[in-house]
Amino acid sequence: MESLGGRGRVGMETSMSRGTRRTGLASALRGGMAVAVAMAMGVAGAAGAMASPPSGSHAAPGVVGGGSGGGIEGLPDDPFIRAMVKDPNDPTVRAFAAAQKVRRAEERELKKLRFEHFRSTRNVEVRQIGIQKLRAYTDPAVFPALLKLFEYEDRDVRGAILDHLRDQQTDEADATIAWSAVFDRDEWFRAGAGARLKQRALETGGVSNRVKTVAAYGLRNADDAIAANAAALINTLNLIEAIPALVNAQVLGGVPSQTAADGGEAALAYILVGTQQAFVADLTPVVGDSAVAFDPTLGIVTDGVVLRVIDAVVITYRTEIHRQLVGLADRNWSGSSSRSTASMGYDQQKWWDWYVGEFLPEQAAKRRAEMAAPAPTPSPAREPTPAPEPVAGP
Repeated sequence: MESLGGRGRVGMETSMSRGTRRTGLASALRGGMAVAVAMAMGVAGAAGAMASPPSGSHAAPGVVGGGSGGGIEGLPDDPFIRAMVKDPNDPTVRAFAAAQKVRRAEERELKKLRFEHFRSTRNVEVRQIGIQKLRAYTDPAVFPALLKLFEYEDRDVRGAILDHLRDQQTDEADATIAWSAVFDRDEWFRAGAGARLKQRALETGGVSNRVKTVAAYGLRNADDAIAANAAALINTLNLIEAIPALVNAQVLGGVPSQTAADGGEAALAYILVGTQQAFVADLTPVVGDSAVAFDPTLGIVTDGVVLRVIDAVVITYRTEIHRQLVGLADRNWSGSSSRSTASMGYDQQKWWDWYVGEFLPEQAAKRRAEMAAPAPTPSPAREPTPAPEPVAGP
């Protein structure tokens, strides 16, 4: 990462905690979110409310009907709050609670398996038995636990988990692998996850929306390393629809807002170059019996220049994202044989002019040519060659 106009990034957020990352993975597994052409994804949050029983009472709020909180007594008459508080008798809520109960039970079994087959022994045979037992866990709700509980195991175990997820050949398992390719701490594990996802894309003929959602989520992360991992995954999977998102993510910049200490116009810093001279600003007479004195009050006068830094702009060039963008664009653009897209540097306007004026028309022409191409004529079936007749001996 290169920075211009400052010692480092200003106002950059810290990376997400592991708990937040696991929550995002569970959200991606529960349902496929639509991914726009620009790979932009919004994250929305909602706050729920809890109704307290009357003072001195320990009874829970009564339930008088089904629905999403509409039949729970004791709630404020607010449609938003009633929509957030779920009815415990609702079939959907009951199903979710049952799934959570099963997930917790399977996590306990996984912890026991980890201790018996991996943590307490280095015997190869015992470890192989444990790896075979891991293949029995095929419930998508357990996939995040496989990543969490075995995060610090050796490569044989973690590699086997990736193979197990790939062999599931499901959208949920692919999303879990994509999460590992973006957010895992080990480079070899991320590379292995990306290779398995590429293999799955070749088998299925495309990339699912869940996988694209994970890549978009990582690309929007404030952590440069996580955003670079997401860009590498996008390049590996050849997601050309993510080029606009990569163009936006390769450069970060902003003007920090701050209020001056003296209440005036916002200032980032003060620089004073000058000299200070002390002088007697006032004398207070002190009178006593047959004595007189003076109590001096000192003042300070400053002579020099004060420089107030009112504004500053910090631009961060994310070189890893730029490198992945150039590789993806050059591989899918015929004009790269004579001019690489690297010549556009970090100029977003040049990138947008190229994308709208050259890249999109070329892709549209390719699609029209594919649609106009005649379907391949199936070759006629060949008749089986008759077996040679046996030759009689003399």
